[in-house]
Amino acid sequence: MTMKRLIVLLTAAASLWVPAIAARPAPGRAAADAPVALVRAFLASRDPVERTTLGRRIAAHRDYRPSRLRSWLHQATAFDPQPPGAQTLVVDIGAGLTRRVFLVVPAGYRPNRAWPLIYALHPSGESAEQWAGRMQQMLGARAHQFLIASPEFAQNSIGARPPFVPEHAALLDAIARRLHVDASRVYPFGYSMGGFAAWFVSLYYPDRVASAVSAAAGFDVAPTEDGFWKVLLPNVAHVPVLNTWGEYDTLTARALDGTPAGTFAESNRRFARAVGGTGLPITNLEVPGGAHNDLSPPSEPISQILSARRVADPARVAHVFRHLHQASCYWLEGLTWVGDRWGDTRPALLEARIGESPSATLGRTLEPLLGRLTGEIAGQTIRVTRRHIGDVVIWFGERTIDWSRPVTVEVDGTIVFTGRLTPDVGVALTRAAATMDFEALRFAGLRVDAEGHASVVTAATVPAPAWTAAWKSEARAARVG
Repeated sequence: MTMKRLIVLLTAAASLWVPAIAARPAPGRAAADAPVALVRAFLASRDPVERTTLGRRIAAHRDYRPSRLRSWLHQATAFDPQPPGAQTLVVDIGAGLTRRVFLVVPAGYRPNRAWPLIYALHPSGESAEQWAGRMQQMLGARAHQFLIASPEFAQNSIGARPPFVPEHAALLDAIARRLHVDASRVYPFGYSMGGFAAWFVSLYYPDRVASAVSAAAGFDVAPTEDGFWKVLLPNVAHVPVLNTWGEYDTLTARALDGTPAGTFAESNRRFARAVGGTGLPITNLEVPGGAHNDLSPPSEPISQILSARRVADPARVAHVFRHLHQASCYWLEGLTWVGDRWGDTRPALLEARIGESPSATLGRTLEPLLGRLTGEIAGQTIRVTRRHIGDVVIWFGERTIDWSRPVTVEVDGTIVFTGRLTPDVGVALTRAAATMDFEALRFAGLRVDAEGHASVVTAATVPAPAWTAAWKSEARAARVG
């Protein structure tokens, strides 16, 4: 693949953000070290009673502020020193499958601070290992500012075949447990097949990424008259995406039913026209003279993408997904699936309407089988709707609500909770340990079951992230179609 121009432009781009080294308490300052030691003890303990005691001690410490808990978590979590250069990580993604991730650790890496991560998604015809090295070359002199992780992967569209495992979620989690990753600065960056995967990760795991680059590819579903692709667009309402392609990219795009939908260039042009004016943070960029294997977008948009930070707790979220392990969207998380689903085999098609294309009929058949979560924070009132989701958790961050006042939660049009919530250090630490996300801390959670019964989450009842267990039920569903 010819990318010399892309390498040059990235090397010559304006300087990117360089993360500041986390401050360490001065030696001998026992009082400043105490909270970190308490957090470390909490994370090491598996005893609920001991954790409760430690949580109360942390909250009662004279230095405690909710905003300081992030720093204490970063300092208390032990990451092993890593030698600079390339290394390989083998990850269990469920269903007896593993994936290799090729990591590039910069020479200046230190485990005592969080680092931005480029999640490098390789094109077909080039291995993940090769793509990791090429990404390092493209970054040039600024490669020392980033961790690079290039995984083997199979999922890059909503129509991905079984087994239905949480591939990318498991990979990102494993990377964050090996290296000290800044959860607010994770960037999927893909080319061709990997470009589709960059869209996939951004669409179905939007709360795990800051922004993304998709080059020489296209949107998850080709924009055709069936309109199915429009259902997915709101998923990236808070994720800036640079979608770039070449003027002469002649590869064939495919509609939802697999039929040809024009060239990559033609499909992306239709997409650009359709999303213009929607207000979504999507930058569509056609490179004059560019071809599929020779694409050199301008440097400035890429520089902006790689300096963005993840949006925290947006007031409005809308998330559509195919599988339970994709049912997480910022402060909403689905835990159980109810009703029909789009499994291994496609369901029987609905009766075609007069003049309707096969692709449109298929889209109309599949759309009701997608899960959906929407939410709105309006002051002290939170409204949530769900489809195909039973149990759902509504998570509360440091600034989600005014903790001194009552909150009202409405789910599917019914008020399920009214009252005050109390921020709980134990919930925040337990959730952070489960997700390795030390930035978007959750100080309370309200779990609502399928019947609308609400219960306040405690440190002892913090549920495991849906993706960690969902693959078992998903795989069973796939086997039975």
